[in-house]
Amino acid sequence: MKRLTTCLVALVLALSTVVVLLAAPPNPGVGNTNFTVQNLDVTDAATVYAYYVSLTGVQSATKVKIIPPQGSDGFPVDESGLPDNWLGSVYVEADRQMVAFAQLLWQNGTPGDGTAADGKTAGAYNGFQTGLPKLYFPSLASREPQFSRISVQGASVPVDGGGIPFSIKLYDRDGVLSYTITDTVLMGAQKTYSLSPDDMAVLGGDWLGSAVIEAVDGVSPLAAVATMHWRLYAASYSAVPHGSTKIYLPSATRRVPSGQTLLLDAWLQYTGVVVQNLDTLTDAVVTVTWYDRLGNQLYQFVDSIPANSSHGYNTRFVDESQVPNASKATFPIALGNDWNGSVVIESNGPEIIAVANLQWTEAHPAKAAASAYTSGVEGTPRVYLPATFRRIDAGTWLQYTGAIVQNIGATACNDYNVSWYIRGQTDPVLTYTDSLAPHIAHGYNTRFGSAGSDVPAGADVTELSDDFRGAMIISAPGCELLAIHNTVWPAWTDSTTYNGLGGH
Repeated sequence: MKRLTTCLVALVLALSTVVVLLAAPPNPGVGNTNFTVQNLDVTDAATVYAYYVSLTGVQSATKVKIIPPQGSDGFPVDESGLPDNWLGSVYVEADRQMVAFAQLLWQNGTPGDGTAADGKTAGAYNGFQTGLPKLYFPSLASREPQFSRISVQGASVPVDGGGIPFSIKLYDRDGVLSYTITDTVLMGAQKTYSLSPDDMAVLGGDWLGSAVIEAVDGVSPLAAVATMHWRLYAASYSAVPHGSTKIYLPSATRRVPSGQTLLLDAWLQYTGVVVQNLDTLTDAVVTVTWYDRLGNQLYQFVDSIPANSSHGYNTRFVDESQVPNASKATFPIALGNDWNGSVVIESNGPEIIAVANLQWTEAHPAKAAASAYTSGVEGTPRVYLPATFRRIDAGTWLQYTGAIVQNIGATACNDYNVSWYIRGQTDPVLTYTDSLAPHIAHGYNTRFGSAGSDVPAGADVTELSDDFRGAMIISAPGCELLAIHNTVWPAWTDSTTYNGLGGH
């Protein structure tokens, strides 16, 4: 059988009945995880087994589904048969090649600053097709308004008594080792570590940094996911197993349509790009290039990132980020106040990776929200997005999708196919063709269609229906494409992002 190992973590916390009056780290509340599996086979259905594994390595439940060729299906937690307050992980097996993504939902949370909030946040991340002995997290935090959690899974079938010793090394933004966690995780099971200042006081309470996770024996497979919790929103992303000297981010924003950059309610979107140097000894000199959706180079700067560290470049809080001093004044002017584009980052030798933290404000339809995705190092001729949405209830938008695809090849990618599949169906409900010149990214929005995104004129997104849940496949023989998927979720007052999964 072909196996996909996923680190699908249901973060379940006891609710506090104490009213928070003083500033404190946010409490995300009670969490649940749903995940979606897509069958990549073009002719045969896949029999998929999802095994839910407890913290003690015991198989707590099993779910079996038949997924049609190129189709997808969801595994909601309320159909898992698990008891309340269960915490664990999942590994999935199938007789066909597959990919997966997970959606994390938290509710009944508190922002920690004494203000009222709806207590709903969300995040998304990609499943692992195989575990690896070394993994990286570029963007982590341990400070009062935001903190991270790290979950590590033994990425194999549960084995009685089998465990993997590992370490988590936490580095600050200067590359200094701040703290090392050493532990052992059971095969198939997971362990979660909170970096909240309340739980990790050794980091000092105002820490930003990165992490390297490594199996002690150098060969045992691990999977890992990080979640980031702010006062009003959350994000998550999967650990990255390796980097490159050239990496790509298909989507970043700086949107202040009113031009009033100092006014909180004038902003719609902004992005924090965090780049990690994977070399343990050598500083990485990186060239960061910012493009618009037409492929025009708007700005470029050079920065030096110390060994073992990460640097952040924020399109809104420029002065507080590590945008080089010589560029702090000119960088935001070059991007302008309604920028939606892509980023390419090149290193002089050391391998690098990046996370894009996408942030929405209260003025956006999704309200205050955040999501995250990781950089790509190579493009593929086929890209899979297991879960896309277009959901409306009595004229009110519940969920809609912004899928963003970038051509990272040296030549134009012409007349590639974009196909959308309703869950449980083999044939696409909507197909159209598009073309991309080098560096250019296009966005396909299920709410605005061709009127407000790059869906070609003549392709009608209403054909997806008003309660669409399904998969998306981009097929571009001979091309090098990357993609991400944004879910804007007004019904949950949040948004989520995950990386498109490549294939040949």
